[in-house]
Amino acid sequence: MHSTATIPAIEQTPLTTRQRLLVGAAVVSNTVEFFDFFIIGFILSMIAGPWGLTFGESAVILLAGGLGTTLGAIVWGRLADRIGRRACFLWTVAIFTLATGACAAVPEGSWLLLALFRLVVGFGVGGLPVVDIPLISEFVPSRLRARLAGLTVVFIPVGLYLGAQAASLWGDSLGWRGLLLLGLIPILLMFPIRMIVRESPRWLVSQGRLEEARASVAWYRHMDPADVVLPTAEELAAERNGTGYRRVWRDHRRVLLITTIGSFCFITASASVQAWGPTLLTQLLDITAADAANMFILVSAMSLVGRLITSRLAERLGRRPIMVTCGLVGAGFVAVSAMAGDAVLVGVSVFYLGVLGAFLFGDGSFGILNTYTAEMFPSEVRGTGLGLAYGLGALGKVFGPALLGIVSGGGNLITPKATQDAVTPAFLIMAALLVVGAAIYSRAPETRGRSLEQIAALPSAPDRASHPTSH
Repeated sequence: MHSTATIPAIEQTPLTTRQRLLVGAAVVSNTVEFFDFFIIGFILSMIAGPWGLTFGESAVILLAGGLGTTLGAIVWGRLADRIGRRACFLWTVAIFTLATGACAAVPEGSWLLLALFRLVVGFGVGGLPVVDIPLISEFVPSRLRARLAGLTVVFIPVGLYLGAQAASLWGDSLGWRGLLLLGLIPILLMFPIRMIVRESPRWLVSQGRLEEARASVAWYRHMDPADVVLPTAEELAAERNGTGYRRVWRDHRRVLLITTIGSFCFITASASVQAWGPTLLTQLLDITAADAANMFILVSAMSLVGRLITSRLAERLGRRPIMVTCGLVGAGFVAVSAMAGDAVLVGVSVFYLGVLGAFLFGDGSFGILNTYTAEMFPSEVRGTGLGLAYGLGALGKVFGPALLGIVSGGGNLITPKATQDAVTPAFLIMAALLVVGAAIYSRAPETRGRSLEQIAALPSAPDRASHPTSH
């Protein structure tokens, strides 16, 4: 059994300036981490020729980051429950930043060393969201949790945009080493993070460190620590049921399966459509790769808008209906692209319109997906559960392009050769995955309007979770 006690001071509104700064630190950190993560795509285009890289060597460099993301999410999620959220927040930022800078020191032609450093970059990148989403969720009122925790991932597309702009504006003057050295800039975040971020009071409570929990809440809420009300000793005892991977599998197996399979479906579809989109646009519209890249700026914007909308509507409509809607409507748009061919509607490619809709809904779901996952696990295993679900789900970033490469018959697992005959079955597979993801999330417990302590006390069955308690 879990305690349903809350920390009343955290449920108070409006937010204080310190709480807003905490959310801002997480938003900025996630945005710049994906600048570091995505910059390799532009770097590779600059070094592939001079280094004489084969397709296989280029693939290893690119996929190393994705593998590191999976490992990082699983490991850092567990560490966040073991040593705390704050320390892991600082370490993940330091690791992906320093590893990106280290890539700039790689000798010419040392592709395997570059891949190793990219693995370390991914290890840090994969850890940050599974640390800061629980941290934000545990520091803000229940009725604002989805909106504020969701903001941490809403602006991730901006990181990709910044990488593209940096490569475009300064690639020739700075060279590939100079661009990678720009990735060291986020290390400056360490100083404000150390000042702004305090340890999660809910994690401290789960560890029995009550005075530290009171001090943490009091600092953010400008209170006297003596006035901070925490759960009783009896309630604390009820929450201490162990931690770790075994605990998640033993006590939260159903939630783990729902979130892992659901995440995998959404991540696979999103990564695959993104991989194919620019190539198909160059063929269907007979345009240059640069023109297709410019068109995908709007695709990134649709993803940003979708994430903003889902994180906000999840507070009004609930998490479960948002995920189901995003999956089904996103699947519809992917299916439109699958069947579009070279059709044009009011002067715009129907394939392109389908991709825009797919990113508004399918990729827009990421505004709530990881926040929803984190909510479904109790505080003592929240990082571990989210890390497992997100980490294993992120394997879709490798599986999706690989599957499309097989379907296309091109043998290219990164940017499969796009032929019109391959488009329809490949995109229909991705649409089917979104439908499966929607079906999976339809069985998840609803968490809207409940404190994290109340959610922890819920059974997994959705029928008991469909009528949230209001605050």
